[in-house]
Amino acid sequence: MIRFYLLLASIFFAHTLFAQHRIQGKIINADDRSPIAGASIYINNSSLGTSSNKEGLFSINSPNRNVELVVSNMGFEKRVLEIQLPLQHELVIAIKEKSTAIEEVLVTNYLKDGWKEWGDFFIENLIGQGGFADDCKILNHEVVKFRFDKKANVLTAICTEPLKIRNDALGYELTYDLGGFRMDFATRMFLFEGYAFFKDVSKGRSKYRKNRNVSYLLSLNRFVRSTYNKEWEKDGYIVRKLVKKDNEVRIEAIQKYNAILDSVQKKYRGNWNLFYASQKDFTEDKVNTIRKQRIQPEKISYLMGIMQPDEIIVGEDKEKGLMKLNYTDFLYIIYPADFSNSKNKILQKAASEVSELSIVETDGIIIEQQGSYFPTANWILSGYAVGYSKLAYMLPLDYVPTD
Repeated sequence: MIRFYLLLASIFFAHTLFAQHRIQGKIINADDRSPIAGASIYINNSSLGTSSNKEGLFSINSPNRNVELVVSNMGFEKRVLEIQLPLQHELVIAIKEKSTAIEEVLVTNYLKDGWKEWGDFFIENLIGQGGFADDCKILNHEVVKFRFDKKANVLTAICTEPLKIRNDALGYELTYDLGGFRMDFATRMFLFEGYAFFKDVSKGRSKYRKNRNVSYLLSLNRFVRSTYNKEWEKDGYIVRKLVKKDNEVRIEAIQKYNAILDSVQKKYRGNWNLFYASQKDFTEDKVNTIRKQRIQPEKISYLMGIMQPDEIIVGEDKEKGLMKLNYTDFLYIIYPADFSNSKNKILQKAASEVSELSIVETDGIIIEQQGSYFPTANWILSGYAVGYSKLAYMLPLDYVPTD
């Protein structure tokens, strides 16, 4: 599943230069084990998909060894399988019929005029804003349902059917099965996740080739491939280590202010003038200084020296085309400065902009030669690149970059 957490994490990679792996299997009804014809089977975030035949059989080729296989059919629950290739045997995938009663209850608990109130916010955070996003359109927004929890200050959204999105900037029709959409306004933490299938409608037009190349140059996939090939410098990236430590001044100020406030409320009945007149340790100016210190940033950032890919590569399996990355703190990634020489305004604007990458689990990240990575939820992207990780700039994993 593609996840974005204040960010997003995307998977893309070219395939024509790499070995193909076949996925074969059968789709059956979980209740009576009968074959299901016409089920949709696709590799998540790709244009690689097929349908099961009358015997429930299917076959797909994948350029990647690690894929999410998505199976769906009208009236049945979606099934997602994480698969490592090559397979030792054919798959037998059982899917369950949906309970319509549960779905009806869920939908009735959502806002009646949700799209009118939250539609623009939904588009901005899922699709993007400006640039290629201006040429993206959700064709069936009526399937989006919103719930807003006023007490928790949290917005959530679901879709009763997969979204149909036409991207006239990149030349794709996208079917996006939204798994989750959540904005916590109190913490300013945002998450969306889902499953994507691309249909190429570009017909080879140069406009789409150019725009896709721009998206690729701005993508996390390109940085992953650059890391695998150990070519940060060649590809124009400057990568530095960023260390973030707790702001001790802020922590001490919060403790002091809480103690002062407790004293004012209990001993002086909330009368600050009486508090200032009764003691000399904390003048009004000093208390104001403490108040300012307590709203300082939680972390203090220290930017270290320029890094090389070998500093974060902790393992390699050349036969399988896999690398393991692990590091502490953050990667401080500066986009290529030579983007400023591009004729494309989006690339010009991105020149020397900064993004950050952090690993949330100690097990690290596995990257592949084609540019994909997993587990996707373990690598957190923030900063400038987040805006180019939304659906308007998303490319399928089988996209082949051009010169």
